[in-house]
Amino acid sequence: MAKYKGIEVKDNVRQLLPHMPLIEEYREMLQSLQAVWDNLNLLGQLSGTTAEIGQTREAFASLTGELLNNLAEQTLAKREQEMKARSQVVIDILVRNLFERTADIGFLSTDEVIRQFAAEPGEPWALQQRFKEYVRKYSVYEDVVLLDCNGRILTRLMPDKQVAVIHDSWVREAVSTTAPYVEAYVHSGLFPEQSRSLIYAYRIKSERGETLGVLALCFRFADEMQRIFRGLTQPDDPGVMVLLDAAGLVISSSDPWQVPVGAELRVESGSLQRLRFAGRSYLVFASDTKGYQAYMGPGWRGLVMMPVAQAFDIHDDDPLDISEPALLASVMSGGRAFSEPLRAIPHKAEAIQRDLSRAVWNGTVRQGVASAAVNSAFSKILLREISRVGMSMREVFSRSIGNLQSTVLSSLLADSHFFAALAIDIMDRNLYERANDCRWWALDSTIRSLLANGTARDRRANLEKVITYINSLYTVYDNILLFDTAGKVLAVSNPDHASLVGQPLAEPWVDDCLGLRDSQSYAVSSFVPSPLYGGRPTYVYLAAVRAPNDAQVVGGIAIVFDSAPQFSTMLYDALPREASGEPVAGSFALFVDGEAKVIAASGGSFLPGQQLTLPAELLKPAADGHARLIALDGQVMAVGASPSSGYREFKGRDDEYRNEVSALVFIPLGAYDANARSADPEGEVAMHRPAIASDTPVREIATFHLGAHWLGLPVTSVLEAIELTGAACLPNAPKQVYGALIYRNETLPIYNLHAALGLEAPPGQTTACRQVVVVRGENGVNFGILVDRLGEVMEVPNDDIDDLSNIYVGVASVLASVVKTPPGSGLPMLVLLSVESMSEQLRGSNRPAPLDA
Repeated sequence: MAKYKGIEVKDNVRQLLPHMPLIEEYREMLQSLQAVWDNLNLLGQLSGTTAEIGQTREAFASLTGELLNNLAEQTLAKREQEMKARSQVVIDILVRNLFERTADIGFLSTDEVIRQFAAEPGEPWALQQRFKEYVRKYSVYEDVVLLDCNGRILTRLMPDKQVAVIHDSWVREAVSTTAPYVEAYVHSGLFPEQSRSLIYAYRIKSERGETLGVLALCFRFADEMQRIFRGLTQPDDPGVMVLLDAAGLVISSSDPWQVPVGAELRVESGSLQRLRFAGRSYLVFASDTKGYQAYMGPGWRGLVMMPVAQAFDIHDDDPLDISEPALLASVMSGGRAFSEPLRAIPHKAEAIQRDLSRAVWNGTVRQGVASAAVNSAFSKILLREISRVGMSMREVFSRSIGNLQSTVLSSLLADSHFFAALAIDIMDRNLYERANDCRWWALDSTIRSLLANGTARDRRANLEKVITYINSLYTVYDNILLFDTAGKVLAVSNPDHASLVGQPLAEPWVDDCLGLRDSQSYAVSSFVPSPLYGGRPTYVYLAAVRAPNDAQVVGGIAIVFDSAPQFSTMLYDALPREASGEPVAGSFALFVDGEAKVIAASGGSFLPGQQLTLPAELLKPAADGHARLIALDGQVMAVGASPSSGYREFKGRDDEYRNEVSALVFIPLGAYDANARSADPEGEVAMHRPAIASDTPVREIATFHLGAHWLGLPVTSVLEAIELTGAACLPNAPKQVYGALIYRNETLPIYNLHAALGLEAPPGQTTACRQVVVVRGENGVNFGILVDRLGEVMEVPNDDIDDLSNIYVGVASVLASVVKTPPGSGLPMLVLLSVESMSEQLRGSNRPAPLDA
C-alpha cells in the first residue's frame, strides 16, 4: 500500500491515479466534504450534540479509500482487457489470413497454364491476363511473379523493365525446400522501393518432377494491416496498435507518427506493462498468436500501446442504461461480474449511511425532547448541517458506486460487443475466400477442357484427380462437385458422395450458376438443409465453368462448405477467455440470419435452424453493433451483437451478393431473480422547518417507513432508534410480537408493525438493514417498533392532525391520527401511531385492524 493525497491506495494504481480524472474528481469531493464534516463534528463535540458520529466519520474515511482503490483497479482492469483483446486480434486475424495464403501458393504452383509457360516461356500477355484474373478475385495480392530457378523474371502481373533478375534467398529456398511453401518477409528485389515485402513462394514442377521455376505471390501486407487497424480503432482513440517481428522491431503501425516502423520495443507478452518510448510513458500489452489449424505464422506479435496520460479519458463516465432493475440487482447479488469485495462496498456504504441517519435522527429526537435547553436551536441547526453533508457524501458515494458498477458491467458489455464483432469479421473474411475459390477453380484449364469435351476418355477420373487435390489443400470443404449444363453431377472430390455422380441436381441454384454472366460472378445457396451435406444446413458456393475459348458455359462447380465444424470453430475462437486461456464458463456465441434463425452455435442450447426470440436490437443490430443485459434461461447475460459488413469486395459496394447475418456473443453474469431489487438508500433525516407562524402550536414528530407507508410518533414518546441485532423470537407469541432484545440491561419486547398492519416485509431486506425505534411505554415499560428505515423529524401544526378514533369505533387500533397533506404536494400520508394501543397488544390484548381497513 502507498499514500496518495492522504488516502491509502494499492501500489499497482498509485502512479496511475493522477491520470484517472473521474476518480480524482470523486476523491476531491469526498475529501472536501470530510473536511467540512470534521469542522461540524468539532462544533458538535463542543456542544455535546454529535457524540455518536465519530465512528461514522471514520467508517466513511475507510470506505473512501476502499471505494477509490476498487474503482481505480476496475478502471485499469477494463483498459487492460481492451488492450489485451485488441492485441490478440491484431495478430490472430492476420495469421488466419496468412494461413489461406499458404494454401493458395500450394495450389497455384500446380496450375497447368503456369506450368506450361515455365516449361516453354514465350509471349507473356496471356499469362499476365491469367494473373490479372487471379488478383481480381484474390485482391489480397499486389503481384504474382513467375521466375526461373536462378531468379530471372519470366513474367509478372506488374511488369517492371528495370527489374529483370533478383537474387533473393527465398528463390533458392523455394527450389529446394521440403516444406509445402516458403514464407519470406524481406527486402526483395521485386520491390526495391519497399523496405520489406511479404512473399509466398513455391517451385513449379513438370509432370516428370523436374523443377521448372518458382512462383511467388506478393501479399498486400501494408494494406491488410491498415484494414485490421481501422477495424479495431475506436473513435478518438489515443492508442497505437503495432505488429512486432520476432526481434521486437515494429513492422507495422496504426500511427507511424507516434510509433514508427523500425522502432525497437522490448516487451514481454501476456501482461500489462509500463514502457517509456520517445519521451512518453505508455501502458502496453503484447500477445502471441494462438495459431490457426496448426499454422503459427511468421513468429510475429500484436501490441497495443496506450499513452498513460490519456489512457483513462476514454468514455469512463458514460452512463450505463439498464432498463430492468432486477438485472443489475441479480448481477450484484452474485455471479462472476462482481467479486465479493466489490459486492460488499454498496452494503458497507448503506450500513454507514444508516448509522449516520440513526445518529442524526436520535440527536434531533433528543433535542426535540429537550427543546427548552439553551443550545437546542443551535444543536438542531448543527445536526441539520451534518445531515446535509452526510447526504452529499451519500450522493458522491452513490455516484462512485454506480460508476464502479458501470465500469465493471460496461467492460463486460464491451467484451461481448467486441467478440461479436470479431466473430462476424472472421466469418466475412473466411467466406470471402470461399467466393474467390469457386470462381478461380472454375478457370482451371483441365476442368474447362474436360467439361467442354463430353467424350473425353477417363473424363470423370481426370476431373476427380483435379478436385480431389484441391480439396486436400482446402480442407474447409466437405465436397467439390462438377456438373454439366443439364445439372448432372460429373465428378465429386469426396468419395463418400460417389453415388451422386450421374444424378441430376434438383437444387434451385443450378440455374443461378449456369446463368452467371462472367468469370467474376458467383452464386451462393441459402443456408438451408442440403442433401449434399447429409441433410444439414450449409452454404454452397458456385461458379459457371466456360469452354476454353470462353464461347459458352459448359457446366458449373459447386463447393460445399463444411459449415458445422468451421462455423463452430470460428465462434469458439471468438469467445471471451479466462486468464488461463479457457473460454468463460457458460459463454457461447451464435451466427444468426436475417430471419432470426440460428446458423451456427458454439454451445448452449441452440441448434441450427432454431428461431430466436431476443430484443430486436440484438437480432438486427445497427451497423456499429449493440450490447445489453438480458435474462436468458435463468441467467443474466451480457450479449453483444454485430452485423456482417463484408470484407474487401465480398458483400462490397459492387458485389451483388447480399446475405444478412449477425454474430451474437453471450457472457453469463449470474443467476437471474425477477424479484431482485437494489436496496433503497436511506432517506433524509434532517429536521424540516416549513413556514409555520411563530405563534402556531406545533407538535414535533419522529417519522419512519414501513414499505411505502409513512408512520410517526411524537418525539416525546421516543427514546431513540437502534439497530436490530441480537433479537430473539418468543415462543407462542402473537404475530404482532417480533421478539425481544436486551436494551440497557433490560428485556425490550419488539412490536412487529408489518404483521400487525398486514404488510409484507420488504423482499430481500436482511435483518441487519432493519431498525428498532425504542418507545416510552406506559408505566415505564419501554418497547421497540420494528421499522424498515428512518424518516424525517419534523414539526407539524396541531391543527393539521386529525384523530382516527371516529373511524375505528370500538376497536383499539394502533393508528391514532393522520397529518393532513397539502393539496397537490404529491407527498404520502403521514399516519401517527398509538403508543397506548401497541402497549396493550404487547400485553396480549386487542389485535389491530389492517392498514387498508
